[in-house]
Amino acid sequence: MTEARTLPRQAFTSEAFFELEMERLFSRHWVALCFTRQLSAPGDCLPLEFSGLPLLVVQGDDGVLRVFHNIVPYDGCLAVIDPVQGQAEIVTPYHGWRYDLRGKLIAMPYWDGYEHSNPAALHGRSGDLVEVRSDTALGIVFIDLSGAAGLFGVQIEPLRKLLSEYRTDDLDIGRDANGKPLIDGEDLATNWKTHYENWAVNVLHEGFTHEIYAESPQIPRVNAAGEKTYVEYIDGALMALSYRERDFAETYALDDLPLTHLGLDPDALPERAFIGSLFPNLHMAVFPYFIHCIIAYPVSAGRTRTLRAQFYDAASASHPDYTEVRLEHQQEFNQAGLEDARITEAVQKARRSPVCTQQFYSPFWDNMHYHFSNTVLNALERHGNND
Repeated sequence: MTEARTLPRQAFTSEAFFELEMERLFSRHWVALCFTRQLSAPGDCLPLEFSGLPLLVVQGDDGVLRVFHNIVPYDGCLAVIDPVQGQAEIVTPYHGWRYDLRGKLIAMPYWDGYEHSNPAALHGRSGDLVEVRSDTALGIVFIDLSGAAGLFGVQIEPLRKLLSEYRTDDLDIGRDANGKPLIDGEDLATNWKTHYENWAVNVLHEGFTHEIYAESPQIPRVNAAGEKTYVEYIDGALMALSYRERDFAETYALDDLPLTHLGLDPDALPERAFIGSLFPNLHMAVFPYFIHCIIAYPVSAGRTRTLRAQFYDAASASHPDYTEVRLEHQQEFNQAGLEDARITEAVQKARRSPVCTQQFYSPFWDNMHYHFSNTVLNALERHGNND
């Protein structure tokens, strides 16, 4: 790694390279799409975009979340334009085709001149919404746009192993005083890879970029002997820095929180905490009392959107006595997000310069950064060879 160089600037600035990533990387991996809590009841429909594609998340009458391509086969319009809640069926906005909550076409009023025209009038052509392969874990909806990304269990298993000290079967997104989930996001003028690099794989930036870390005597993450106070954790699609929570008690000051902790042992906090990423677009900060999650949406070579939320024990997520604590957590991460945005957008600007060709790695700090760069290249090459 001493002689290795980062990806060239074109990998961060070229729209052609970005389109290649959409085709060979994001469309052929399991990717995080949204939070399950964004749909709370049967008949809730959430239209959104990923990788430039219009998608529709629907909670069915059977309680199952399904994802569809948000396109009506007849008129090519979106099936749902704006989010709706509690619908008995989906009525499309252009020609009034009606679907059940599992994506099956029910009726097409006047399509063949008759008020009660039904799918038989299509003479064997399918009018159903086209479903996208999807699954859920840890309160997050994942999709496989290609349908060939492999077993979802294999993708998510490294994250489950990482969280083996934590209770993850009863998590919920924190609520505000009105009971609304505290979900927000950012629109960043930077490439998705720059955002990814900055989250967990770039460990050294913490004390220079963030106020909370700059004030901590425990940052940078080395001891007096120059030894790392964290462990690099690389397993499948997962890259994370793992640390003992008690070693950073002054940094995070979590011991006195009036919340139910997430440890399996009710009498003891989880020993380790984590900051990590599940390739290619899910980022997490795992603390004993809550888990901060970020879903990153690649929009263009120079733009990334994010969706963010904190997950708590279900009772702590909605307890009115803890509202202020939950709001403080959101505000703290918003502040950190602003600090990170300033830096990642600065990096994106710098990469427009012809002077910025390729950077080098620190052998001490950048093993995960190097691994990430190779993961991107390997994905592009692997799927290119399969074409």
